[in-house]
This record gives sequence, C-alpha cells and structure tokens, in this order.
Amino acid sequence: MNGLKQYLTRDLIKWVEQQAKDPIWQMGVLASFKKQWYGIMSISAAGLIHIHGNRDTGWAHIISRHSYYSNDLYFGLGALGEPSRFQNTGIPIFDWRQIADDIFVQGNIDTKEHQDAALFVKYTGSSSRFTSSNGESKDFILILYRDTRIVHSLFPKKSLQPDTPKSKLREFKRALDYISVERPMLGDHLTMRIPYLNEELTERYVIVVHIDLNTMQSLAHLQVNWPNGQPRYSIHTLLIFDVRLDKADVDANTIEFTRFINSFTKYSDFEHIEEVMARTEKNLFTN
Repeated sequence: MNGLKQYLTRDLIKWVEQQAKDPIWQMGVLASFKKQWYGIMSISAAGLIHIHGNRDTGWAHIISRHSYYSNDLYFGLGALGEPSRFQNTGIPIFDWRQIADDIFVQGNIDTKEHQDAALFVKYTGSSSRFTSSNGESKDFILILYRDTRIVHSLFPKKSLQPDTPKSKLREFKRALDYISVERPMLGDHLTMRIPYLNEELTERYVIVVHIDLNTMQSLAHLQVNWPNGQPRYSIHTLLIFDVRLDKADVDANTIEFTRFINSFTKYSDFEHIEEVMARTEKNLFTN
C-alpha cells in the first residue's frame, strides 16, 4: 500500500497537453480506449482533460477511491480511510464529466495550504448535473494538475449515497474482495468468512458466520489472529440474527444467492464485533 505515488511528471503533462490538441477531440469523441495509463480518455465541453490514470491519479483513481462499487482498501484517519462515494446510479462518463465542468467553471479555488500544493490546485463548488439529483445541487471537489486542465481527482464532499455502515476501525478494513463461502457436501449450513486486513494486507481478524439453511438463523463468531496472520483463538456467538435467503437459491447457486452474499457482506452492521476487535487489539497486542 505504501510507496511513491505515480503522478504525471512535467514531461508527461506536456505530452498529454500536446495530445489534447489533436483535432479528433473536436469531433465529438466521448472517450478513447486505454493505451497508456497517462493517455487521454476524454476531453469535456469545458476543456478538462480526463486521463485513464492509475490507482494514484486520473479516472482509475477516482473509481478506486470514490466509486460506489469500489472495494479497494484505504487506511488512515477521516477521509483518508473513509473516502466519500458517488451514488450507484448513472453513467460516470456523463455524470462525472458534467460535475467536473460545473466545478471548474465556477472557479472557486481552495487556498488552504496542503502538502501537494506544488502539484495540484483544488476547486470547490456545487452541481446538480448527475443522475438522481432531482435538481438538487451537491458539493464536490475537483483537483487539477497545477497550471493545467488535466483532472487528477473528483469526488463529492459527502457521500451521495451513505447507506453502508461506517466503521470506527482505523487499522483494519473489511476486505470484501477476500470473502469466502463454503458449504459441506453433506451439510445444510454455510460458513462465511469475512476477513479484516491491515495496511500490509495481513489478515488480522475474521468474522466467521455460520448460517443454518433449515432455520435461516446465523451465528457470528470472531477469529483473532496473531500479527503475522496466523490464527490464535476464537470468540464464539457474538451476534445472532436471521437472514433472508431461500435454500433453493443456495442449492442451485443462482444469481439471487450471489446477490445475497454481496449484500450481506457489504451492508451488515458488525459494529459490536468491530468494537471487540478494537478492545482485543488494545489489550492483547498493544505494548
């Protein structure tokens, strides 16, 4: 997770700006296919240049940090560890370009000092030009490479669809891309493992959920791992709850079963178990 950021260099900025002069961008081209991460993806009506980018900058960065559907892990206090999100509706190539144009045209530059001020300029403003806005404006932040119209990042000041439970954990994140679900060949229960990783991507805690497919009752346990990720012990039955799941969907492995897994692991409120994680970390592993 750590390491140098892969931003545009001065030479790459000159290359991008030169490519932006190509007449093809005046012919109504909406977006181009990716050839290099620093290549132009789109140029907006206001002349903002959107590059394909990577996890650190550009379109890929916006998707990684601020897309509603992103499962990428971020750590730190405040917005560093809990980035704001766009909504789950709309088409980004239309919505995000229009929002960025609105913020840029308003011209409100944030003059507060920040560590990357030599590289970027931060604009603040509002826009209602996004799907499901119902004409209501929301506040957004647009970040451009200094002295250019190249977009580094764009995001809402507050999440547009804040429906996922907020975690008070800072050192560990629920890793949705690492979830596993098992069902014994001759059993009527599911075992779901929801890992919590640290910044080094070490599995430090695991919420283990057993679902009885006959009663649809679930028991949630906590597996505590050593700092190296090896299991140490388990705390049993920290939560008991019922789930809405059809056994026939599990048997047939239908799309409804997949949707249940995705929804359950993303939206379930495990605040009580996460508090146990925090206390365990403080009492057992903190010197």
